[in-house]
Amino acid sequence: MNSLRAVWGLRIGLSAATAALILVGASLNASGRVGWAAALAGLAGLIALAAGVVYRTWRVSVPAGAGALVMTLLIAQFNPRQGDLLLQLAGLMVLGAGGAAARIAYRRFTDTIERQSRELERKSRAFLAATSEVDAAPPEDLAALTSNIARQVGADFACCYLATADQHEFVPQTPGVGVEGLHPLAVTRRANGAGPLLAAVESGTTFSAVGNGALKELFNHLPEDVRIVDVVAVPLPIGDRVGGFILLGSHRARFSEDDRRLATTLTIRAGSQLASAHAVALSQKESARYAVMNELVKEASGKTMQEALEVVLERGKEVIRYDAGQAVLFQPNEPVDEPLLRVRNGETVLRNAVTEDQRTFSGLRLETHAVTVNEALTPIRGKTGVIGALCLGRRGTSSFTQNDIAALDELGSMAGVAVENSRILQVVTGQASRLDTALDALGEVSQALTTVTQGPRVLEQKTLETAVRVTVGSAGLLTRSTPDGRQAVIMSVGLPDEVDGMEFQNGQGIVGAVMLSLRATAVADFHAESELQSPPDLQTFGIQAAICTPMLEDGRLWGTLSVFDTKPREWTADDQRVLATLGNQGVVAVRNAELYEKNERSIWELRNLQEALQAATSTLDLNQVLQQVLAGAAKASSAQIGCLALDDGAGLILKGGFGTDHQTAEKLALGLGGEICRRVMETGDSVMEAMEHESKADSPLNPRAVLCVPITLRGKPLGVVFLANYQVGHAFTDDHRNLVTELAAQAAVAIDNARLFKDREEVILASLEALANAVDARDPYTAGHSERVTKYALMIARQMHYSPDDQGAWVRLERGGRLHDIGKIGVPDVVLQKTGKLTEAEFEKMKSHTVVGFNILSGLRMLTDELVIVRSHHERFDGKGYPDRKKGDELPMFAWIVSAADAIDAMTSDRPYRRGMPLEVAVEQVRAGAGTHFHPDVAEAVLDAVGGGTLNLVPQKSMHPDAPKIGAFENPTA
Repeated sequence: MNSLRAVWGLRIGLSAATAALILVGASLNASGRVGWAAALAGLAGLIALAAGVVYRTWRVSVPAGAGALVMTLLIAQFNPRQGDLLLQLAGLMVLGAGGAAARIAYRRFTDTIERQSRELERKSRAFLAATSEVDAAPPEDLAALTSNIARQVGADFACCYLATADQHEFVPQTPGVGVEGLHPLAVTRRANGAGPLLAAVESGTTFSAVGNGALKELFNHLPEDVRIVDVVAVPLPIGDRVGGFILLGSHRARFSEDDRRLATTLTIRAGSQLASAHAVALSQKESARYAVMNELVKEASGKTMQEALEVVLERGKEVIRYDAGQAVLFQPNEPVDEPLLRVRNGETVLRNAVTEDQRTFSGLRLETHAVTVNEALTPIRGKTGVIGALCLGRRGTSSFTQNDIAALDELGSMAGVAVENSRILQVVTGQASRLDTALDALGEVSQALTTVTQGPRVLEQKTLETAVRVTVGSAGLLTRSTPDGRQAVIMSVGLPDEVDGMEFQNGQGIVGAVMLSLRATAVADFHAESELQSPPDLQTFGIQAAICTPMLEDGRLWGTLSVFDTKPREWTADDQRVLATLGNQGVVAVRNAELYEKNERSIWELRNLQEALQAATSTLDLNQVLQQVLAGAAKASSAQIGCLALDDGAGLILKGGFGTDHQTAEKLALGLGGEICRRVMETGDSVMEAMEHESKADSPLNPRAVLCVPITLRGKPLGVVFLANYQVGHAFTDDHRNLVTELAAQAAVAIDNARLFKDREEVILASLEALANAVDARDPYTAGHSERVTKYALMIARQMHYSPDDQGAWVRLERGGRLHDIGKIGVPDVVLQKTGKLTEAEFEKMKSHTVVGFNILSGLRMLTDELVIVRSHHERFDGKGYPDRKKGDELPMFAWIVSAADAIDAMTSDRPYRRGMPLEVAVEQVRAGAGTHFHPDVAEAVLDAVGGGTLNLVPQKSMHPDAPKIGAFENPTA
């Protein structure tokens, strides 16, 4: 207070001195002047005063002072009666000093007033912040609380740290204010703190420090561009302990003492809000837990035991957090693992961080669901004590603690109530449930009578499983009559695999007794009726009681239906009626399904037969006919491997394979199965064999089922169809044999027709090739031309990888090369054998050989590609060839190949009017003609083939080695 008065005294004294200076200066400046001189002197004085006021801006004050001086000198010049000039000049100086003093006094006054205003505003803001009502943000919103404290104190960054549930660490609560990119760390709590900041917080006092080093306890690294001026850490009291702290920092200026007091006040208020909110939350949580418990008991009422436990596990997550859970009900004298044994003794077991070599009970697995598994095993308490265990599991580091035991015990008690209620309900409604189950099961089987598409095997399984379920049995057995009058097991439930396939005769065991009496037979305890317990030895399987009923079809025994129990029991009349109804309805359902399946199979086989015959008769190509016949036979019989072989006089020759490549098919059919094929050819009878049981001595390539059928025409075997399966149990049936035999008989005619057509085709083609050779022979200079063109065409086609999957395309290409000049038969010898140049008319006659050849061959339907080659081998790629001036893609690739081959032979062969050129020169001509005379792709293939050595000149005898050289494609006309 005294310092404040001294400051104000100095300010007033300075103001008084300023006023005195101004009065003295004005008096001296006006001394000795009157009239206009006094007025101008007053103006000069004001200018001098103003110059003193703005003394800090010398660019203004100096000119102003000079102006006042000049004005004073001018007044003295024009008013000789003025007073003392020196006194007047001194007055100006005093006025200037007074102006400067006035400026200083004014600045001091305003600074003091502003500083006190700011101080008053800060105190007012701190008072309002400390006494204001709680913000609208909920107390549990730590981000809002932290942001409010930072805003009130004026901090640039802030972060709230809270203690963990076990009070071992302070953990930063994101997001904070202004701490993006700083990565605050969780810090371990110690009695005296790890450093000055934490030590102050643990002691409950506010920590304050300057510089980046103040944060070394909370951050591993601070970026270089982060500059900390001041740091404050305020403890956050929650109840009677330090529950955390608020970290505040400034990048610009230090916090004042008022700022620190305000931060402390606001933090204490935030702690009280958090404590209140925590207490309210605990109360609400407790109320909600009891509400959930009541709802859980109500919801589990009226449900089965399993359903009730599922409800407990589902709703239990509202009482205590867990990721998975299972319920275990203890059985009398049943051994259990050590953790469950402790639970059976009434202890709640907490198993945190279960290791890989330890068993888990909650359903979580270390290798599947989590890196760490924590479990809580709590007793399920009933009227008689502990009846089971609830096994709950959590993933990760969140373990169960002693604080969870109360909630676990309550959940276990509620589970016990739900289980006891379910047991009572089960006792009261057990008989009704059994009747309902029986009615439902009978409805299922009745519905199956019209649902034949399920298949007999599915219906047999449904009948047996339903019988066991309805009678609450432990195991079941379904048998069926065999052709020799026995009963064979076709399906079992709850019995060892050795029972499957077992057969019973009259009088053997309970099944044999039913076979004799055709009446249901029930045994309450095999100890009393041991003669019915085997076969099989039911007591060995733990069976104590059984009931067996016959399954009748039109009064005849179709099979038997048996249900077994592992404990003695009295079978009721309801059990017998239900089993009898199930058995009889099951017979009807299975028989309907078998008939439906057989009809579907017949329709499918007939469709395959029709498709195979239609495909076989749709072509006269022998190879296609054989392949279609084989594919149809294999498909109709569901064979894995199929082979078709024809007799060529010296033995069987494989003509087609199905399911594998040609070489493997030949090895399997004519090698491993050769004896069977030869037997069928010799006898004319089909062979069908199957292996009933797998043998380790047999090779995997030995078929487990074989069907070999002869292909017979007019009583003479033409060949065989050999079909094989390699899996035991996939035998061929009589239906398969009949179907394949019918297909082979029908296909024999198609095969014979295709053979005759092929023979006729080969005779015609041989005649045509002979005719083409005769045409070449008419002109001694072109002898062998067609043969050489064919060889060149095949060389080019191989280079182009022409039609790799169609061997027939190569046959047609070769045939077209041999026949391409057959039209020259219509060219007169005088033109064909002329040694000089041809006239225009003669050349036109020569050009006509393409059309003549096409017309000769067009009547033969077996020729396709060959006709195009014959007509178009003189066309050019640019459309300037003949006879149709076709170009580019208007012709297929094989026509351009023969065109290039024809040109190569023409260029490299000697003629009377010019000598054949070397292959290298001919290749250059091909290069030059690419895109005009030749197809570019064909030209490129020629160049590559010559460069790779796969296209070489075909040797020929030259009749005119001395013929002159002329252009490659000159027309030899006059």
